[in-house]
Amino acid sequence: MTSVGEEAIDSTDPISCTRLIDVASVTEGETVLYLGCGTGSGVLYIAKRVGDKGQVIGIDERLDAIAQARRTATARDLRPPRVAFVHVLQTDELPVLSDSVDCVVSMWSLRSDSEERQEEEKLGNEIWRVVKPGGRVVLSMKDIPESLRSKLVVDAVYNHGSQPEVAMNDNKIFYRLHAVKPPRKEEDGYLPLESALRDWWTAYPAPVSEVQHLDCGDVANMMRNGSEKQGDYVVIDVRRKDHAGGHVRGSVQCPAQTFYDDLPSFYERFGEKKQVVFYCGSSHGRGPRCARWYQDYLNAKGDTRPEALVMRGGIKEWKERFGGDDGLTDRDAD
Repeated sequence: MTSVGEEAIDSTDPISCTRLIDVASVTEGETVLYLGCGTGSGVLYIAKRVGDKGQVIGIDERLDAIAQARRTATARDLRPPRVAFVHVLQTDELPVLSDSVDCVVSMWSLRSDSEERQEEEKLGNEIWRVVKPGGRVVLSMKDIPESLRSKLVVDAVYNHGSQPEVAMNDNKIFYRLHAVKPPRKEEDGYLPLESALRDWWTAYPAPVSEVQHLDCGDVANMMRNGSEKQGDYVVIDVRRKDHAGGHVRGSVQCPAQTFYDDLPSFYERFGEKKQVVFYCGSSHGRGPRCARWYQDYLNAKGDTRPEALVMRGGIKEWKERFGGDDGLTDRDAD
């Protein structure tokens, strides 16, 4: 595995790690999936190559390594979706959309003769699923799982010289393969993706705090009580484009997809509020997740005065009950 350095990859086997990435021939704007990314220095190395328009997703089994990778990336202002780190076990399904990745780089061992052959065949199928037609898969191994061997074509792999060859270094073999699979017929190609991740929130730590829910009527009563309590609370709408169709009057829009990265500035802005009420479309996903992230942040700071809450039912229930009340519901101007 790798550890984070300022500019170069620091690894127990640095030649193999850097060689594997170089063999991948990553270019600007590509989406790359890195399996077995460790503490993330290889991902940061790739991020320089793909640039601002590309994306790199690092996956590892060690939660502590992923946490370190996220801290390092944040310190360098590399954030999702451009650079994302996800904790996934090697036996799990990859949290990546099908046909969404230009290149898969794997530091995971995938020996077809191992006792875990069934799990490795499953991972091989997952790699096949996520790589685009014509996309590349770069592996360091002696034997390729049958689930990949039968579906990928081995390309030439470059060693120190300029001539293509299968490269061997310290008993490692480097394969670059390309996927021979038919492209999707929809739209005669691929629609642009903001992220290859199936679920955007997997790029962030899972929240641990539990939060209380408020009924929509309780929030409406808070708003009706007047100025004496107005400064004690704030209502946060964590939706994004769906905000325009109607929202709680006076609510502040803070999209969930960037909320975790903005926690320090959010606290600086609303840390004096005793009650911070979050909602989304139905308050089943984005709203509770952001409320729990904020409560985690408060707990970490030892700040017990504010409280993160969730408006039960979200904007869907709010509009059913108060959509016709202009004092409680507002809409963006056309």
